[in-house]
Amino acid sequence: MSGQLALRAADGATVTLERFPIILGRTTPGGPVPDVDVGHLDLQEAVDARHCELSPDPDGVEVHDLGGVSGTWVDGRRLPPGGRALLPMGGSLRVARVELSLISAPSRRQLPPSGQTQAPSDWRGAFTTSEVPLPPSSSTLEVPPIEDLHARWVPDLSAAPPLARPHLEAGARSVRMVEGIPLAVLHPGSTVSQQTPVSKAAMEESLEAARRALRLSDSVSFGWGYVGDLEIDFVAPPLAERANLGVTLCSPLVSDASTTAAAADWVAAGGGLLVAGRRPERVLKELAPALQEAGLRTWAICRGGDHWLPRGWGELRPGAPGAVGAALEGDPLVVHGADDIELGAVLSAMPRPAGGTVVAMEAVSPEAALEQCCRLLHGVESAISAAPLSLREEVARRLPRLLAWQLTGPVRWYSVQAWPGGAGWSFTELGAA
Repeated sequence: MSGQLALRAADGATVTLERFPIILGRTTPGGPVPDVDVGHLDLQEAVDARHCELSPDPDGVEVHDLGGVSGTWVDGRRLPPGGRALLPMGGSLRVARVELSLISAPSRRQLPPSGQTQAPSDWRGAFTTSEVPLPPSSSTLEVPPIEDLHARWVPDLSAAPPLARPHLEAGARSVRMVEGIPLAVLHPGSTVSQQTPVSKAAMEESLEAARRALRLSDSVSFGWGYVGDLEIDFVAPPLAERANLGVTLCSPLVSDASTTAAAADWVAAGGGLLVAGRRPERVLKELAPALQEAGLRTWAICRGGDHWLPRGWGELRPGAPGAVGAALEGDPLVVHGADDIELGAVLSAMPRPAGGTVVAMEAVSPEAALEQCCRLLHGVESAISAAPLSLREEVARRLPRLLAWQLTGPVRWYSVQAWPGGAGWSFTELGAA
């Protein structure tokens, strides 16, 4: 199975399983370094340093629990201490509260040599004249006082499957259903599992509702997208052994002009900025006019499709020869939706003498985005190994400013530092001035 499988985390970070056995766990100061470090996703620090071991199997990977107190789950079933189970393709692996899935390893392509700069017409697309609609609908809501957020916001739940809707109406943030397993309902700060397993009929009804909401045919086995104020994703056989579907509520994003103006001034001065959170294009939408007011003619490495590009921004063609190399040599640059090789090349070149750089990453937390930057700076080919702790200080030097937010906003402006010795991250909130 070498080189064919990968683990994907909730923040989208993907680690290719290239050699076995693999120890999965959390790096601790002075402790052992696991092969796959999920510490950036482990906000409760419940994952053990050596939590479980993965071994190859003709039908996926074998998971061996190493006896930790926080537990290991395979497709919703907890392994006994020291127990083993098969994790099939498309299956879910949970260590403590960190959710992972087993997928096919993404294909890799070589980065064009940076010195092969082509004529602008070869690697720059036209400036955009119209905006792609920005999902979800709540992103356009203006609610300056954060305390009035929920009082004035009525979310659009019309696309929710029947099994999930009552829980979302009762205040749940997310609902995850797997056929044959009790419904998991996420409320702020806690997850509640229902008593009755999801029946095959209820699962089929929910999948039908999801396909209808996402405008997909009945034969489609995988889907993802935004409808109303909901993010919907599902995987069904034959891509997964059991059908599973998730529905997540997307809250309004609250930002103010002074925060985005301070970030734009930082980029205009040549600084590096990380934008980290769910749907980072929501912040790019606010940042775009501030960058334009600062007189910046911004280019973006952006793969289009489900990635949003503000009006007036130029889009690079990453696949053209010399595109990334040429992009690094001038102009303020925004990276959003680039692949790992391209993003790694940009991080390696920062700080860029030619202009400021904005790196936008979809992530469950600022720590998750920064840890992904560490792995990419360490090298895509070495992503299976935990990045050296010293790289945290290096990433903080390249991306010393941060725009981030939680589920209910608002967007905040931070200074980023690494703890002494690179043992963790430190964030200091900054004023707009």
